[in-house]
Amino acid sequence: MSDETKNENAVLSFFNLSDEYERKARFLPAVLSILVLLPVGMAFGVPVMEFVRALLAGVGATAVLAVGLSHAASAMGNRLQRKLWPDWPFDAPTNQWLLPGDPSRSIQQKEQWYAAIQRLTGLDIPEAAATEDERELTRVINDAVTALRSRLCKAPGADLLRLRNVEFGYARNLTGLRPLWVLGSILSCAGCWIAATWFGGSVLWALVASVLVLVLPVLGFTVLPGYVRQKAGFYAEAFFAAMMQLDDPESRNRDAASLGGANGRYGG
Repeated sequence: MSDETKNENAVLSFFNLSDEYERKARFLPAVLSILVLLPVGMAFGVPVMEFVRALLAGVGATAVLAVGLSHAASAMGNRLQRKLWPDWPFDAPTNQWLLPGDPSRSIQQKEQWYAAIQRLTGLDIPEAAATEDERELTRVINDAVTALRSRLCKAPGADLLRLRNVEFGYARNLTGLRPLWVLGSILSCAGCWIAATWFGGSVLWALVASVLVLVLPVLGFTVLPGYVRQKAGFYAEAFFAAMMQLDDPESRNRDAASLGGANGRYGG
């Protein structure tokens, strides 16, 4: 590894962008939002791609900007999340599917999940449901999901869950940034036509910008919200699959052996 690459990695690591989730789910959507300005940059001869390359490299001042863009994407994504799921996390798919009255999954499947959750966390969802206290039930479910998430993120068989988490974060944050990249496409289109009309700019870039200004609002406000919901569902599927794998008898035996070993060391 070259010294330059080491320095870049060190800068990104310092600004908390060396993590895969930070790079793919937060930083990448922000960079894609900037790229909508590429047509107007090309029309006026502004080196937009040079700036993007410097941003991706995370060198110097662009590293500071990179972390700012990453957190801005996260904030916009969280704002969208509250719109799609107003009672988050209680109405998130991972929580919603565990409600006894939710029709998304079969009763038999839920019974398997409830049994696994009780074994893994000690929380009894059917018992909470029997109290007929809806808020207590949703709190027990959320406590169970929270406890499981902290275990599953470190589980050897949770690679698919981690992938689905990144995919959901990417879709959510990119869609959350839609006001910015839709506004950017409008400004880019206007700038391209100004460049083509009065400054001898290429009409090609004006046409490209015109296509973007028509396509991006439809994509952002019609297509992507459903895509985010789909990715949330995929995450929930991976979550419960990883949970059942963790509850597998062989996995439980390994955990028990590990716990016994750990207790022995601690006691010694």
